[in-house]
Amino acid sequence: MLKYVDSIKELLALYALLLVAGAGAYAAFEHKPFLDALWWACVTATTVGYGDIYPATTGGRVVAVVLMHVTLLFILPLLIGNICSRCVKDQNEFSHAEQEELKAALRRLEDKLDRAERA
Repeated sequence: MLKYVDSIKELLALYALLLVAGAGAYAAFEHKPFLDALWWACVTATTVGYGDIYPATTGGRVVAVVLMHVTLLFILPLLIGNICSRCVKDQNEFSHAEQEELKAALRRLEDKLDRAERA
């Protein structure tokens, strides 16, 4: 699934979906209001962990472990890498016009070589 996520917008949407799903599961296991569970999911996903809300059930703890690991090992690295790759510009990258010019020059060289071989 993450293989096809290649934009910042898609990664943020996936992150938001993960937070909402984690909050929903946490609210169900821990019998907490959804907004409290969403606060918990945001705090847990970033591993801030204020301790004001924490899981007491096994299901809630499993949700916490999954949320922390998926966020820190997959979502955030992809998001940070995507943002950083947009900041780096390849100074040696050819423009489209330069690429077309090189292709034309190669065609001319190939034509000259063909004529030389025939002669």
